[in-house]
Amino acid sequence: MMKQNAPGHVVQYCYKDNNDAFFSYLCKHYEEENSFVYKLKCTCTCDKFIVYQDEHPSVFAECNNCGKKITVYDLAYYPAAVKLEKNLLLKKTTRKAVYVYVNYEYDDEFLYENDVDFNANDITWAKVFIANDNGLKKILDDETA
Repeated sequence: MMKQNAPGHVVQYCYKDNNDAFFSYLCKHYEEENSFVYKLKCTCTCDKFIVYQDEHPSVFAECNNCGKKITVYDLAYYPAAVKLEKNLLLKKTTRKAVYVYVNYEYDDEFLYENDVDFNANDITWAKVFIANDNGLKKILDDETA
């Protein structure tokens, strides 16, 4: 059976927040045996971020408290993906700090084939959501493989 995980570049910022209504909603709709939902929290314990995106597509979150920049989604980290060599303009997605949720999905071959090793970086799909007082919004829905 596949262990629950997230890609190495973001795993330390991923946590489960069952007291959060948006998190619970996302789990109900997206979490499965090979698909995991997390809420982001900085190592300083802040869970609100300013979000940036480019057209690769990439998503980055900047901690509203300490300013740490977290890579939420970047094709350069995933073995099955190809990222363009050129730098694209990074645009601020949010003006105010928001909560950030991620859904990382893996190929289900890890569930059924004993000779395939699980690689937490080998995601096949990712979704990123942001939330504030106005509700929940999907800002990324990308197939990596």
